[in-house]
Amino acid sequence: MGGDRPIRVKCWEKFLKSKGCTFKSKKGTSHDKWRCPGCIMSITFRGSEKEIPFAHVKTNLDTMSVSADDFRNWVKNNC
Repeated sequence: MGGDRPIRVKCWEKFLKSKGCTFKSKKGTSHDKWRCPGCIMSITFRGSEKEIPFAHVKTNLDTMSVSADDFRNWVKNNC
C-alpha cells in the first residue's frame, strides 16, 4: 500500500497507536474520534469503513504534523 490509494482502517489505527494517539469516541454513527499528543484538533475518520480515502488521511496527517512521505514509509514497513 502506498501512493495515494485508500488506506485500510486497521493500518491507520495501528499508525495512530504508534504515535501515542488514543480512541476517544464515536461521533454520530460513522465517525471515530482519536486524540493525539500535541494535536489541537481531534483526528476524525470513518472507522466503520474498510478503507479511508487518502485525501482524508492527508488532512489528518497535516493535523498531526506528519508528512505524507513519512506515513507512506511507515505503511510500507508496518502494514
